[in-house]
Amino acid sequence: MKLLEKTRDGSKVTKKYDVAQTPYERLLVSDKVSKQDKAKLRAEYDRLNPAQLKRNIEGLQNQLLKSVTQAPRKAKGRTVTTASPPAPRP
Repeated sequence: MKLLEKTRDGSKVTKKYDVAQTPYERLLVSDKVSKQDKAKLRAEYDRLNPAQLKRNIEGLQNQLLKSVTQAPRKAKGRTVTTASPPAPRP
């Protein structure tokens, strides 16, 4: 939410906010963005699948964790393996 107005009455501060919008929605109503760019944004937005994006991110995070915890490390001339991460809680 964007702050529209802030007024002070003695020690009391009253804030007035705009309607909540995502950055994407703010770009679509902006005069500073061309119609051509807005069309590209709409096309990209329509292609997005939030559930698939979440699965992709989690898969990449798991790969990263796996590579960090299983990769041997060198410490002062000797190879050291890292401990396995704790099992996830149910």
